[in-house]
Amino acid sequence: MLRGITVLFLALFLTTGRILAGSEIPVVDMKIVDTDNPTDFHKYRKILVSPTTNTPEPFEGFGGFCGWPKICRLQNGDLYVAFGAGFWHASWPAPFDEHGQPKEYAEDLYDKYPWLKDWKCPSGGKRMWIRSRDNGKTWTRPKAFPDVPGAYSIGDIIQRRDGVMFAASLIQTGYGYRGQMPTTPVEFARLELERWSIRSDWTIVIRSDDMGETWQEVSRFSGPLQFMAFPQTLLETTNGNLLMLTEGVPWSSSDQWPGTRWVSMLLNSEDDGATWKGVSVIGLDEHHIEEGALEYLADGSMGFASRTSSAWFQSWDEGKTWSEPRRLHSGDGKLMKKGDHLRLANGVNVIITCGKGGKGQVLYTRDSGKTWIKPAKEHGFICDPLAYYPDACILEDGSLFVVGDHQGFKNEYGPYGGEVTAMRFRIRTPEEGEGIELLPIGGEPVAGSRP
Repeated sequence: MLRGITVLFLALFLTTGRILAGSEIPVVDMKIVDTDNPTDFHKYRKILVSPTTNTPEPFEGFGGFCGWPKICRLQNGDLYVAFGAGFWHASWPAPFDEHGQPKEYAEDLYDKYPWLKDWKCPSGGKRMWIRSRDNGKTWTRPKAFPDVPGAYSIGDIIQRRDGVMFAASLIQTGYGYRGQMPTTPVEFARLELERWSIRSDWTIVIRSDDMGETWQEVSRFSGPLQFMAFPQTLLETTNGNLLMLTEGVPWSSSDQWPGTRWVSMLLNSEDDGATWKGVSVIGLDEHHIEEGALEYLADGSMGFASRTSSAWFQSWDEGKTWSEPRRLHSGDGKLMKKGDHLRLANGVNVIITCGKGGKGQVLYTRDSGKTWIKPAKEHGFICDPLAYYPDACILEDGSLFVVGDHQGFKNEYGPYGGEVTAMRFRIRTPEEGEGIELLPIGGEPVAGSRP
């Protein structure tokens, strides 16, 4: 087991990837289609885990929250879902003010959620997994990943072409100091020393050689930024290496910045996740660039869209340089949040996200990102209005299986429960008028949907 792996982040800032300037982001070309959106979601939705369905074995501090799901379809046909079991949207070790959370931030949370002050969960939430061998009809009982205090959720999970599975998490005791920008070098040094001493943020990479039954730690690392967030994407390159799209907030010893700014970073590993080096930084000085889901497109490029502006970035050189951004949605406000990005066998790229217009949204492109097909300028097709932070996989017949979470309700274990939802759908053909069609989970394959 490797710990404290040194990451070659210097390369990250010396690459041709750059922080892009410009406050106005143009909008992509859109094809707005007039088609009916599904409405009978309750007929097709399945709950995979919850405080009342397939509930994890309770542990100290479990409050009935089951969320942040990630799904991977394995080479043997199994559906494998990782999720976080805990007590709140962010199940850090609690009480927060006793486990590395800055006092001011903890007090602010206690004002908003008074019950958190007395909640005790010394190790935080647990990362857990379930498996289906019948396309989602039935699921195994939840099992736990190796316990790491503070690692309460999986950021992404994949299976490489050689059958090895990889997953990545953030080890996080709280929000750290992302809202407190140091304005002098001395303040920077003091906060950095405290941040380092409590090790409030680490990225941990694990692997499985037996289809997800057992897992081993591969590496841990901490980046050069003030706050590192969840690894958003693990992706196998064309030559078998691993890419990780992650994000964070840069430190600053200057009073010139208007506030915190999220940037995304692309990392590469050539040794099965043991060490990582920087490929590029993708960001905008005026906008947050975070929560991206990276995937290859039919023309060989790769791309991702980001929270909150829906800015789309595309690269034709394996992530070394990136296009000027374009927004996938028009309009103001929070247009996009965390989701997934998949490429179908017929060359269609599908983004599943949530944001303005509802949760569990779908938009797609048939021409490698040039034109995006949607029902409206400001949002996508709705596949499940409950599916917050959705994630998806492609079934053998070309239909998509999407998981998400519905959270924030009282239950027998605590005041903030969560449940993992599931839905299956397909992308209609141009001849059918585009859009999506909901399908029964575990039902018959879609005839002719896979070329």
